Amino acid sequence: MLRPILDEIFSVLSNGAHFKVHTLAAHLQAVELLQQLDDDPNQDLFKRNFVLMNSLYTLQAELIEDDIYLHIDSMDIYLADKGQAPELNTPLSTYYLDWQNYQTDNEEITSLLDSFWQRYTQSIHRPQHTLSKTHFDELCLQWQLTKPLEEKTIRRRWRKLAIQYHPDKGNNDDARFKQLQNEYQQLLGHIKSI
Repeated sequence: MLRPILDEIFSVLSNGAHFKVHTLAAHLQAVELLQQLDDDPNQDLFKRNFVLMNSLYTLQAELIEDDIYLHIDSMDIYLADKGQAPELNTPLSTYYLDWQNYQTDNEEITSLLDSFWQRYTQSIHRPQHTLSKTHFDELCLQWQLTKPLEEKTIRRRWRKLAIQYHPDKGNNDDARFKQLQNEYQQLLGHIKSI
């Protein structure tokens, strides 16, 4: 099942290209190797990501035997020589190489997504200022949120918007997705500051 995906990944990386996880996923979708895997949007996103990450770690293990290192990071995937290889047996590779993790319930997926987004947003620079009342009201209107706001309500709405505008959906609107991430942090920061 995974051999065509492994071969395609190696093919596109062998010319020295660097990919992000979502751009590699979009490429695999475009060549019809990574299509919809579930009717539920959360399950589908998780399963496609799982297949992609499993493929990457499987290919990494194969290539290291030929002195080729496959660097795997969500924002940078590329081939290098073996001399650049760090420890390959990581908790992340162990997780994605275990097919029992492919069948994960929605509660666990939500927890994993929350954990990922928390780590991701902590790693990027985000504005720390409090929103003006006008800007706050505008964001509430744009996000279709009713007051009084609760963190749980903002998080639910964020998840729906993140699934809708996620770059893996093939809409190639990274700017809109990043804007939504920033707005999400602004809304959360605002309600925590009042």
